Amino acid sequence: MVRVAFPLNTTHEFEGIKVLSACLKDEGHETRVFLESEEKDLRGAVGEWGPDMVGLYATTGQHPWAYGHVRAWKAENRDLKVVMGGPHPSFEPEDALAETDVIDAITIAESEGAMVDLTEAWAAGRPVRDIPNVGVWEDGHAHVNPIRPVIHDLDSLPLPDADAFYRYPFLAKKNVLQLMATRGCQNSCTYCSVGLMKKEWVSGSAGEKFNRTKSVDYLIEEVRDVLSRWPRFRIVNFGDAALNLSLGWLEEFSRKWPDKIGMPFACNVNINFLDEKEIVWLKRAGCVSVQFGLESGSERVRTRVYHKHYTDEMVERVPRLLHKHRISFRTNNMLGSPSETLDDMFETVAVNKRIKSDGCTVLIFRPFLSTEMGRELHAEGRVDTEKDIGPSIHFDSEMKDVGDDVINLHRLFNVAVRLPFGVPLVRRLIRLPRNRLFDFCHLWSLWWQHATVSGYGLVHDTLLGFKNLGQILGNRLKHQTSGSRSGTLTARAVEAASHAASEAPKGGWLSSW
Repeated sequence: MVRVAFPLNTTHEFEGIKVLSACLKDEGHETRVFLESEEKDLRGAVGEWGPDMVGLYATTGQHPWAYGHVRAWKAENRDLKVVMGGPHPSFEPEDALAETDVIDAITIAESEGAMVDLTEAWAAGRPVRDIPNVGVWEDGHAHVNPIRPVIHDLDSLPLPDADAFYRYPFLAKKNVLQLMATRGCQNSCTYCSVGLMKKEWVSGSAGEKFNRTKSVDYLIEEVRDVLSRWPRFRIVNFGDAALNLSLGWLEEFSRKWPDKIGMPFACNVNINFLDEKEIVWLKRAGCVSVQFGLESGSERVRTRVYHKHYTDEMVERVPRLLHKHRISFRTNNMLGSPSETLDDMFETVAVNKRIKSDGCTVLIFRPFLSTEMGRELHAEGRVDTEKDIGPSIHFDSEMKDVGDDVINLHRLFNVAVRLPFGVPLVRRLIRLPRNRLFDFCHLWSLWWQHATVSGYGLVHDTLLGFKNLGQILGNRLKHQTSGSRSGTLTARAVEAASHAASEAPKGGWLSSW
């Protein structure tokens, strides 16, 4: 038996870690999640538990947060092994593995099989160099093995280990149950990591599919398993890129979910695959709120630059249907990409006003190296790679040509959308220097919509916000390191489509942790 610790610095549930924990426990190993905000002394708590192995979930920009802890744990236990998984090692393995005094191995892409194989090889003293989906540092560079086929049948996996997170009262007592029903996304937007995942995270084996869905029966069994021990939940939040991923799945879901579970839910959808029939199914199943990625009010930017296949007709039609069937909706919006003018960004404001969205999450464009657009911009030298803005997509821009007016518009976006005179007022205000009042406006709008539209509740959401404030604000990372490589903090890889950073599960939507 191997003891595997999963330390995290974000107070949220990670689907990927739930699944990894379940897979390891199925093989007789012991696991424990440690949340920094819920431990008086994270370093001491992990050390006292005495793991044989530590698993780090890592997004670029956030990845060094635990390095200081790891060095301390390794000083106490020279046999301790550390593996890093998630978007950062999957897309930047050289950078991850170069921390040779911290990281012993990485897993890339989907990691269930790799994590079990790696754990058992280390326990038996066998070499790990040739395990698929595993990378090691060798002869001065990263050696990364080919990947294995993705798990075709998600029902073949053990039920996610919800207890790993709900052992903490703060998470167990909240109203909202976090679930994932799918892996993948129909779209391949250039600003999102999904496009490259589809190319780099599948082995090419016959019949292999990137987009997969749990069966409705498996999902119902999963929920019943959680509620049998943690019955307080009153609403479900599906963190999938799009709950309408699989054709026909919603119809079966709408028949079985109300009878067997009966809990209201919120979810993300792709509106280019959503017609009135699917909306009726969502309503019948108990959907109270949906979220979709508008990103830009300009059809040119959405379709030609982002390759997001949302036409203006769709953007106008689907919200009308959602209003008709009394399903509230929120939009994800993004400002500051190099393809947009300031007028395009104000058109995003205008579209949100016109479709009467119930909430607007607005993010700042980040040139992720896990995205097609990000790689092109880095290659063109348009990214300020010396600018450390931390992991958040709510704080600042790395693009050389993004000025304070764009950052100020990001802060005041909801002011422009909500107030009758908001647009002319904000057009004047964005000329001012950046300031804390604008930051407060943005944080207030995040908190209000998240608490009221998503069903989290004002009290719980306020506490959640304080616990994750550093992740939201994105101030320069307070790395707990001692002489670690700072490198270029290029930004974290988005968990595709569920990229509202204040609310989506921050990892493992594709079970890459």
